[in-house]
Amino acid sequence: MRQSVLALVAMQVLICTACQSGSATPVGSASPAGDIIIASDLPISSIYGDATELERAIRLAVAQHPAIGRFKLAYWSLNDAVAANASPEKGVQNVSQMIDDPRVLGMVGSYTSYVAVDEIPIANQGYLAMISPSNTGVCLTLSGPNCNYSPDSLRPNGQNNYFRLPPPDPVQGTAMARYIAENRALKKVAVINEWGSDGDDIIGPFAAELNRHGGSVVLRRDFDSSSVDFTSFLADAHIKGAQAIYALGGPEVCAARAQMTDDAMFLGTDGISTQPDCITQAVRRGESMLATKPDVDITYSTDSAAIKAVNSFHKAYPHSEITDYTFAAYDCAQILIAAIQRAVELNGGGIPNRRQVLDQVAQIHYTGVTGTYSFDKYGDAVSPLMSIYQVVNGRWKYLSKIDATATESS
Repeated sequence: MRQSVLALVAMQVLICTACQSGSATPVGSASPAGDIIIASDLPISSIYGDATELERAIRLAVAQHPAIGRFKLAYWSLNDAVAANASPEKGVQNVSQMIDDPRVLGMVGSYTSYVAVDEIPIANQGYLAMISPSNTGVCLTLSGPNCNYSPDSLRPNGQNNYFRLPPPDPVQGTAMARYIAENRALKKVAVINEWGSDGDDIIGPFAAELNRHGGSVVLRRDFDSSSVDFTSFLADAHIKGAQAIYALGGPEVCAARAQMTDDAMFLGTDGISTQPDCITQAVRRGESMLATKPDVDITYSTDSAAIKAVNSFHKAYPHSEITDYTFAAYDCAQILIAAIQRAVELNGGGIPNRRQVLDQVAQIHYTGVTGTYSFDKYGDAVSPLMSIYQVVNGRWKYLSKIDATATESS
């Protein structure tokens, strides 16, 4: 989930949501009864709406494990939305509440990268493991020229306590280049960048991975996000033999597809994937459009565990929609449960402390419904969430999960 996109969403009317089922404490109330608690910090009442389904997926995961050893497991859902938007201040307040309750041994969250910036240092001082299903902000785990802080500055006790299933935004470039080289035989690509330095962060890994497969970026040009005429650039790209255009921008950048030849591919990121407005901008030329998304839609999976999870979710919440990152949140909760179970075993069957749980998260190798996860020393998933979408018959269609693992040199 791109932090810059979220930050631009205007303040709108508060959307109130309620939990459909489960015995856990209502959102935002005092901590629930139980020996061990897994908490979450999500913008349940925000304008995005999707966070409600993540909360339900976490609740389902905990309901499937009512006890760890002889200890009752409970779920505490905290809401960080204020005036319909995720609030860093409210998030810090929520994490402080978790820290104050020694029964809380891990949390799922945050939902947005800009909230995580303020939450990580608070959780870090309490050795509270955080696993995010949706953060993609680069600077949370990696240093870079566009970062206003370093990952180390977010971790004052010197030990990493933050983990995430989706990758940093630049990995979308790596994954797309690898996919088109290995599956579409594309070697020469021209690049449109409407995202400035954020786009540069994605273009660099894209070009490096394409070069690794014998391809190259033959042309790149920066555009203002209000640009509507790409014909001169496209003509130059054609002269240089570009087989595809990689566009860094929102749905409006898809206007370039309408100005391209039919035989060229149009490639994008989660700035356009699943966006109907992009298809509208493409004007009947959307069928050769591909885009990455740092999530995996398991409703298309033939894996028995994934099918069982989807059926269980629909049974528990028959009127709910499975939205982005729903089952990433489910896997986050399952990873925490597995880490706590292992920590209990290593603690002679007694309740572990947070540091013991944190150590187990850092060492985990867990097969979930969205993927198999272990983490590097910075907290990034070694094999993160990533999928590819294509426009088919005028609609975005999920094709498959794709490889977003880092190369040895990255």
